[in-house]
Amino acid sequence: MKKQKGFSLIELLIVVGIIGALTAIAVPAYSKYKLESDAKAGVASVKNLLTKAELHLAEKNGNTLATFADALDPNANGEFKVGALGKITGTAATSGDNATAGTLVFTFANDHSSFGNKKITFTRNDEVWHCAAESAITTAAGAIDGCNTAATP
Repeated sequence: MKKQKGFSLIELLIVVGIIGALTAIAVPAYSKYKLESDAKAGVASVKNLLTKAELHLAEKNGNTLATFADALDPNANGEFKVGALGKITGTAATSGDNATAGTLVFTFANDHSSFGNKKITFTRNDEVWHCAAESAITTAAGAIDGCNTAATP
């Protein structure tokens, strides 16, 4: 009688159990990293526009955000789409030559699994941009560098 080669059923079940345990550990960790990267992508998208807003402010001698949309060529709704991730909207707190305050708001797309319609807001006061993210974002994704937690409306 020839000795058979291969794995026994017990050995195969052990391997399947190990793979299942590793998967149970890896999937939640991956999900958290995905949420963190989405939140950071939203902040990075707004920060990219902040640079353009500051340049526009310098070129227009303080009149920014009221005409900011014209400078950046948004879509017809006044929104800047960030792929499927979300959109950015901007508003001026004042108008005229002293329009130095205002906001840029990144809103996650409605169909985003965890952050649907949640917002990261950048507000400009005293020539400094301040970031605030809704608590649902910071709870799921963790702290975002340079961004405080805002009350959820």
